[in-house]
Amino acid sequence: MIIEETKQSIHDALCVAWNLICNNSIVYCCGAAEISCSLAVEAAADRHLGIEQDATRAFADVLDSIPMALAENSGLQLQPI
Repeated sequence: MIIEETKQSIHDALCVAWNLICNNSIVYCCGAAEISCSLAVEAAADRHLGIEQDATRAFADVLDSIPMALAENSGLQLQPI
């Protein structure tokens, strides 16, 4: 059982390396897209006034919470700021 899992892990790693060599485009994960969107939404909030600005900033905060939830679910112990 352990040998089969080891073989599968090595196979998966080699497939990842092969795919990166053949096609070097990378899709970022683990919340990178959400952080990028959050920064763009936060910058766009400056163009609005009043309640629209508050709603836009709140949406940016929600986008920031997604990577935090992913990190906590994967076992990272987050320290309060």
